[in-house]
Amino acid sequence: MDNGEEKEFQEINCSVYLDRFEELEDGTAEAVLLLDEGGEEYSGELVLPADLIPQDAGEGDYLTLKIFRDAERTNAALEEARRLLQESED
Repeated sequence: MDNGEEKEFQEINCSVYLDRFEELEDGTAEAVLLLDEGGEEYSGELVLPADLIPQDAGEGDYLTLKIFRDAERTNAALEEARRLLQESED
């Protein structure tokens, strides 16, 4: 899929409904988000650490997630994998 050409930057905005917070046994909390694609029903569920949710957001709020490819970190990870592979072959 990667032919060496730079691809156009693409950002996806995803609307989610903050359904609830769930307390975990270790004292941390998770936020349960429902994916909203504009239909009558939610199309999926996403669970994130609660500390990733804005402090002013609460149950029943709609949030927007912005999703995009992090080319810099992806390329760094690829280079590290290549380096490790090269070391193992030496």
